[in-house]
Amino acid sequence: MRENRPVPSGCAHNASREIKSDRLLEWLMWQMGGFGPMPGQVHHFLLVADPADRRYGLERYSKETRRLYGVLDRRLAGRDYVAGECSIADFAILGWAWRHERHQVDLADFPHVKAWYERCMARPATRKGFEVALS
Repeated sequence: MRENRPVPSGCAHNASREIKSDRLLEWLMWQMGGFGPMPGQVHHFLLVADPADRRYGLERYSKETRRLYGVLDRRLAGRDYVAGECSIADFAILGWAWRHERHQVDLADFPHVKAWYERCMARPATRKGFEVALS
């Protein structure tokens, strides 16, 4: 955990950097606590054989996954990236968002997420990374 140290007067740049760091960590933790586990549950329940168990799990976790896409959509309204600048938080979220079809989520329902997704996926290094085959 980052320790809180007083910012010397006249160091607006440092204070601004701390705020940006806080935003980055906030959205990275949001991904770790919600936007990874909940879509992961959708993935799991898509494979459950028993129809009753499958139905229950998909209803519960699909609803929560769509709610999280809504949170992300609202966050991205008026900004290009979740923490202001492109950061590890965006790529942690992208690691799950690229499976939106498997989550049974149409990005057209979340226009700010769709624009962000396209922006992230258009980055040359991102395209190169996604060309690597999953094994």
